[in-house]
Amino acid sequence: MEQNIPQQNDENSVPGTQSAEDFWTFVKRMCSNNQWLMREADYEHAVIEFAVDGSRTQTLFIFNMDNDLEFSIPSFAAFDSLEKVPHFISSSLMQINAKTKIGFWCLEQIGEKLVYTYMHNAVMSKLDEADFKEIVTTLITRVEDFENLLIKMSAIPNPETEKTQQQE
Repeated sequence: MEQNIPQQNDENSVPGTQSAEDFWTFVKRMCSNNQWLMREADYEHAVIEFAVDGSRTQTLFIFNMDNDLEFSIPSFAAFDSLEKVPHFISSSLMQINAKTKIGFWCLEQIGEKLVYTYMHNAVMSKLDEADFKEIVTTLITRVEDFENLLIKMSAIPNPETEKTQQQE
């Protein structure tokens, strides 16, 4: 996979904070230490893909906001409008949020869709390699577990549909 390697440029520095170059260097080092390949990266964001279940990938986005990092992995559960979002699932995810130390579920607007996304925010200067790896692997696991549950649920026949089909 090709990486966008940024060139040093004073315009990329954020006044009064760690330079934006530090973000790229930091993420590059974390990926290298964990043998992860960045799909793309610059001073403002990085994209890393992970293979899961042999047939799917999880795409991790890391955004640089001064010294704060926003990690996010969108799930495949996307909806056209708030009215189409299954509120039972949203309520269940909010209950999970109350019990988790790393990350949280949210509905993120991506293009024209509302997408269940798992996110985590952290201060870059306070992260070491172990923390970074724990955040990334936790996000991947949570989204993978959620998507696997949705896949299993979609494979379960609806009992009402079964009754109707048997009566015909």
